[in-house]
Amino acid sequence: MGTKKKKKLKKVTKAKKNKTAKKIKEIGSVKKTATLSKGPKQVFLGLGSNVGDREEFIEQACFLIDKIKNVKIIKRSSNYETEAQPDSDQPAFINAALEIRTELSPAKLMNEFQHIESTLGRERIAEWSPRTIDIDILFYDNLIISEDNIQIPHPLVHERLFILEPLKEIAPNFQHPALEKSVLDLFEEKKN
Repeated sequence: MGTKKKKKLKKVTKAKKNKTAKKIKEIGSVKKTATLSKGPKQVFLGLGSNVGDREEFIEQACFLIDKIKNVKIIKRSSNYETEAQPDSDQPAFINAALEIRTELSPAKLMNEFQHIESTLGRERIAEWSPRTIDIDILFYDNLIISEDNIQIPHPLVHERLFILEPLKEIAPNFQHPALEKSVLDLFEEKKN
């Protein structure tokens, strides 16, 4: 798939990330969401790479995700080239979004994705450091989960155009369960 060049995106600070995570945690503790039921779940992923052959790493990640037992890729966005955030001194990223169906729990999915990241050479040196591949769970059905190692929805999904733009391509009407706005609405708000 082709790469679309994108304008410079705003930087996101760690303080803003923590504030957003706190807001989602507060909303999640007040708003009761659906519990994990049986059957396939609709899950949206964000993928990014800014080291080496970035598009090839995205391709390899998609291939490996599709090989996970009980995971099926439903839709895939185009690839988008964006400036690294929050450190624009890094190489630019290629970003994409996936919709998958799975019966795996969020924790099991995260373990699978971390294994794929490791297989593709990702080194966790520092937060927001360059990476061969990054696989994030953006949404898992309409669940809101706020635990030490899992934050769903992704706490910065609504703040990042590099997530929202590819996600808008494959799921413009999906509703953020905490903010109760569509991906398209979140994109338009952030873009303006």
